[in-house]
Amino acid sequence: MPPLGLAGVVTLLVVVLASCGLPLFNGQKDKNVDVESEPTVLVFADPARVAGLSVATISSGTAKPHVHASYPTLPDAPALTRRLKDELAAKARRFSEKTQIREGQPVPEYNVDWDLTAATRDAVAVRLRESRFTGRTWVDSYRTLWYDRKGQKVVDSTGLVVNIKQLSAIVRRHLPADSPVHAQSVVVDPQLYDSLNFNARGDLVVEFDGQESSPGSVGRVAVAIPRKEADELLTPFGRLARAAVAATATRPLSKTMDDNPVAVSSMNGSVNCAVARCVALTFQGGPGPYTERLLETLSAHGARATFFMVGTNAAATPGVLRRMCEQGDLVASQTWTHRDLTLLSGSMMYDQIRRAQHAIGVASGQTPSLLMAPYGAADARVADAAREFGLSIVRGDVDPGDVTGADPKEVAKRVVADTRRGSVIVMRDIDRVTADALPQVLDELGKRGFVFVTVPELYGTTRMAAGRTYSSPLVPAGAVSTGGSPSPQATPSGGSPSPQVP
Repeated sequence: MPPLGLAGVVTLLVVVLASCGLPLFNGQKDKNVDVESEPTVLVFADPARVAGLSVATISSGTAKPHVHASYPTLPDAPALTRRLKDELAAKARRFSEKTQIREGQPVPEYNVDWDLTAATRDAVAVRLRESRFTGRTWVDSYRTLWYDRKGQKVVDSTGLVVNIKQLSAIVRRHLPADSPVHAQSVVVDPQLYDSLNFNARGDLVVEFDGQESSPGSVGRVAVAIPRKEADELLTPFGRLARAAVAATATRPLSKTMDDNPVAVSSMNGSVNCAVARCVALTFQGGPGPYTERLLETLSAHGARATFFMVGTNAAATPGVLRRMCEQGDLVASQTWTHRDLTLLSGSMMYDQIRRAQHAIGVASGQTPSLLMAPYGAADARVADAAREFGLSIVRGDVDPGDVTGADPKEVAKRVVADTRRGSVIVMRDIDRVTADALPQVLDELGKRGFVFVTVPELYGTTRMAAGRTYSSPLVPAGAVSTGGSPSPQATPSGGSPSPQVP
């Protein structure tokens, strides 16, 4: 929907974040906050409890402008999955084609994350937050698509109400006197009402798009229409949707990570990289629809990998993370929604890292100690935040080019040609091409005597330091040559550039 009124950010945002068990901006740990009096607060479903749910991602790869849009896929809601895929792909394509890259300016970015506001046998609701950065500001917009499982059809938010003219009149009456939205801006326009939801009490919540704001800020304006007053507005499906929200198993409240051990491979120490020709295979951007296939391939080849995961995806697929840990792979972080951290304010950068640590920790039982910055973008501020969370920053030296549409054979050929002892290979955990290429990668490198370990194992007994950036190739001091000249040991850097994939 189009932005409304004057630019400004409402304080509702802090209330909403606290209510969802998310970290507050002052850097303190999660606290229980009573926000029942705030009627615009939404409750979110626990995606991990939705049978068959997976997460798909549309990504620009190494191309500019940057694009990272994730959305849920549901096998029993094919029309909804198709609608999400088609619409987000079209928007991402338009953004890439129409957005200009200006030399010396920050790279423009399009980012989409999601929540479920309902998930029952009758209805599912996917709430999207689309964020655009065009070089000066972030602009956020919200949209909620509903799915009628009985009718097997997608319902736009306006399908919840019988008359948007009547809805507009009621919204104008409920606008607070100090609202940044002016009553005259609330017009009879379906696009204005593309994000309708219900709170825990059954009030109808109307969300408006965020305003233009400084980098890292998010504007949210919402109005709650009391349940009794909303009754006359709802269609039969609107009533069903409200009942679905009430019956939805909500996302669990925030759990502390203090008792989680630091993530370490269960097979850590089984390979001596001072002798063996070790390399670290890593995956970033997932988990996705092909992650379990990757895990099967790794297991069949006796190989292990480090998975740098996006927090929103990890929260939806805890079973996949548990399998990683069980078979000796390592869980690591790539932030909450894969935004360029250098474009965010300090509080929002902290939030991106903290929420990913929390989601991955809750899902796997281990707290990540490694961070791969989205798009390889890390500066001194990112290093400081990483240090606070006990995270080392990792950069790879082998970019397979495993973007959508690439030839798996060419991807594998590139990896084999570029890999040397101590390399960190960075593949994408979101596309079929990676799953297709992986068996050949493991076979060919295995024939050359390479052993696949997790990133920290490349250092042997040397501990990776929090807040430091590690570029490869990495070879332990005193490593013994096993054919060919060993690569020089890399020295941790404070953020010097190296080849990266997003």
